[in-house]
Amino acid sequence: MSETHTSPDHLTSMDIERRSPLAEPIRVLGDGTRLAVQTEGALLLLLLLSRPGSIDEAWIRQQLGAGMSADLRPFSPGQWLLVSDGRLDHAEIAETLRERVDIVDQSHGRVRLELEGRTVQTVLAQATGLDLHAAPVALERPATTLIGHIGVHITQTGPEVFELIVMRSLAESLVGEIALLCRHP
Repeated sequence: MSETHTSPDHLTSMDIERRSPLAEPIRVLGDGTRLAVQTEGALLLLLLLSRPGSIDEAWIRQQLGAGMSADLRPFSPGQWLLVSDGRLDHAEIAETLRERVDIVDQSHGRVRLELEGRTVQTVLAQATGLDLHAAPVALERPATTLIGHIGVHITQTGPEVFELIVMRSLAESLVGEIALLCRHP
């Protein structure tokens, strides 16, 4: 019978390391649009477990309390994204919302991209069917849409700032599409 030895080097290599999905976490694209990957923070998907319509955004906000430093965004019917620039206590949130909402941590599976610039609305409007010029409605209602073939959750967070949430494995492709659009607005 042989014995297996685990070296300290092997243990170190097994540690999970949070890396940016893009080689350049901050880029300035062809038309001056600034693209930045949000590498810190948390992204939790809240899934309704009870009867549709029995829980709404207001109920979730009330349960989480005013002190929560996160943004609650509609994702799809009966689903919300809880987005934070800092860490969130997943266990505490799960306990608070137990029996009515299930929580799935998406922090490592999805990427938050911030696009900022004077032509960002025009560039994104070329890539999606959403009316991004309908502000201030755009500031209040995030939406899930397609940019090319890639599913993206888009939120306008400022007058010339949009946040795109995309599956991690598709982030580089999405950035390539946006960079191409910025070169040829």
